[in-house]
Amino acid sequence: MTAAETYFEARPERMPLGKLLSWTGQCLGRYYQRTVSAHGLTSTSIGVLGVLAHRDGLSHRELAGRLGVTPATLTPVVDVLEDAGELRRDRDRADRRIVRLFITQAGRDRLVTAFAEVAATFRDRMPHPPPEEELVIRRYLLGVLAAVTEGECDETETRGDQ
Repeated sequence: MTAAETYFEARPERMPLGKLLSWTGQCLGRYYQRTVSAHGLTSTSIGVLGVLAHRDGLSHRELAGRLGVTPATLTPVVDVLEDAGELRRDRDRADRRIVRLFITQAGRDRLVTAFAEVAATFRDRMPHPPPEEELVIRRYLLGVLAAVTEGECDETETRGDQ
């Protein structure tokens, strides 16, 4: 079997590890989106609330960077959350060109409720490796991140609050 044939193998148990990792990530992302959407949110909107709950008052551009999306992608999400009363926009007093985003109490309440249910769903559904295997898996995944991101996906700066 050639490398190309192996790469395009459809059966997960026969896929090369890199392909399996990519495919698993895509499936996990779709599952996460379905789980979050049951709460009337998107993965981006719950990310917005999560990041702002952790670090309130970010600019639109800073928030987009932490979520790994473009500011243009973020705008309609922020509009919906603002219309729902879950965040507010305030002009920066020092530089009126900058708009800062703040989570409201309604946003915090929605985040706590939705995140608790999403986290419980994942805990119930996902396999739990033994601690010694988790360490190996964690090292491997951190190595993959380091190899493909060149530092652009620091957990504390991006999706750590999701």
